[in-house]
Amino acid sequence: MQFITSQKSEYHQCHIFIAEDLSVLLLPTLFSKAVSRTGVVWKRVTLDGKDKFVSTVYQEEEISDVTITILHNKLEHFFNWLVQYSHQNSQVSIDRHHNIPEELLNHYINTVIIEEQGAGEHKVEQYLIALRDYYNYLAMTGFTNAKDIRVKPKLRSVVKRNTKHRTSVKYLTPELRSILYRNTGSLRDELLLRGGGELGLRSKENQGLLLEDFMVGNKKHPGFKSLFLEMAQHPEQMEFEYFLQGKYTKAPRNVGGGESRTLYIHRSLLERYKEYCDKERPESAEKTLLLNASYSHYGTPISKNAASRAFTRTKKKVFELQISGALPGHLQMLEDDHTGHILRHSFGTDKFYDACKKNLVKIDSVTPTSAEYLLVAKLMGHNAKDGKAPETTKTYIRSCHIKEAFSLGVHYG
Repeated sequence: MQFITSQKSEYHQCHIFIAEDLSVLLLPTLFSKAVSRTGVVWKRVTLDGKDKFVSTVYQEEEISDVTITILHNKLEHFFNWLVQYSHQNSQVSIDRHHNIPEELLNHYINTVIIEEQGAGEHKVEQYLIALRDYYNYLAMTGFTNAKDIRVKPKLRSVVKRNTKHRTSVKYLTPELRSILYRNTGSLRDELLLRGGGELGLRSKENQGLLLEDFMVGNKKHPGFKSLFLEMAQHPEQMEFEYFLQGKYTKAPRNVGGGESRTLYIHRSLLERYKEYCDKERPESAEKTLLLNASYSHYGTPISKNAASRAFTRTKKKVFELQISGALPGHLQMLEDDHTGHILRHSFGTDKFYDACKKNLVKIDSVTPTSAEYLLVAKLMGHNAKDGKAPETTKTYIRSCHIKEAFSLGVHYG
């Protein structure tokens, strides 16, 4: 499948729209150049002239750099959808997108964006503005005729309902997670985020990562020092087990502890934990692996909200990169209401999806008693009773469809 990306060119001072075969989409790139150079878009206005003649003119309207970034992102989404659609309809192609019928543009807004993807008022308005501004530019420059793109009256109530219930999707792609990890302010913060995205940890569960060995009942469990030693002794080993005690996990009401579970740590992640211990962890007698490094709390255990706060700090940096156009436009966009907990949710979604694919099971056919369902409940620390996973695990089924959509280049953002 051919994917379309928009990449910022410092030389040309605009975004260049490029297909997977490295061919340039000329018209979108010309539009980007015009908008970036002038800082305006062109709005179509109908005027009543003399003798009852009606004329159409295009008036300039200034826009911000943030709006220009949004235009690029939404157009890229549209072009990738169009590529997919062209596989089903031979009369449509990305090369002829400037002359596609008005009806198809409205199908994209009303059926795809509103009905299928459940976009609310804010998102719908962004897509409308992007398509209208782009096709206004094409019409003004003579590449196509004017297009009337709008929300169908019968769907306005749907948009309002979507707005009321809409939150950002509870899934972050591996690419977006990697960007978040790379933009943390410290190795400790990177590990706090990777704990959610690669181990499925809740924020407070990072307090349960202990440096020294510990006893639970009559059984001794290895701490991270022992895992580091095991890693050194077995260079071929790729996965290591750590027992997370129930007293550090989420517990039901009126219960002292939650579900204990085993964490499966990949070698590359364990190496980062060791690097943190060797280079960044403050000298301290505390048993907790991850510690505070601020002047006022130096060497003390992290709080239960440390991972959530690290995510908030990092999200701000990634937002700035998105707005500046420093990130590839084809990637999933971080949204205002994305939280650190979605890293854990993404981990669960990946595990559920991989289990279904491995066992050749259709995602929608999985029941609370299925092996895939129970596996994910165990990995996430969900309390499965009588061989049945709880309702909480169901959310990962819905997110699997979102994961598939991202893998096809159809973003929900």
